[in-house]
Amino acid sequence: MTEGTNQNQNEPDGSNVPNPDGGGAKLKTYTEEEYKSVVSESIGRRKELEEYKAKLKAIEDEKLSEAEKKDKRVKELETELANIQGTIKQKEIDNYILKSMAGKNFIDNEAVELLIKRELESVEEITAESVSKIADKLVKDKPQLIASNPVNPSDGNFAKQGGEAAQDGNAAFVKFLKS
Repeated sequence: MTEGTNQNQNEPDGSNVPNPDGGGAKLKTYTEEEYKSVVSESIGRRKELEEYKAKLKAIEDEKLSEAEKKDKRVKELETELANIQGTIKQKEIDNYILKSMAGKNFIDNEAVELLIKRELESVEEITAESVSKIADKLVKDKPQLIASNPVNPSDGNFAKQGGEAAQDGNAAFVKFLKS
């Protein structure tokens, strides 16, 4: 006989067998073919259940993955936003520095810009007024940064004498060709 059947060896016809628990109800007996069909059906349903569990887990993982992807994307965008805001603030500071340096006739603008930035490190709130005050302080404290003769951008390549060029472009070209 196969394992797990409720057939009694004393009753070959497969009739109902008394309940081993001592209860009055009788257990139904199954033939070997019925048992095999029930077991195969149970195995098939167990496989289906495992497949459905796997599908459910895949869907939940996909949803979790989407949530994780969204969280990761949010973090990336927040970092990018912070970088952009930092860049904007730095451009704003550079703009304040250039405005404060305009018209002060500094010899080396890059050196002055670095000096102003170093002074700005100790300032809590950077505004156009604070940058202008630092530039004015540099003019007073470091006069060697100021050019002695102001440069007039309209002078061009030739020095002017009394508002007139020392020589015009054609005369300078002729002099160059003769030499």
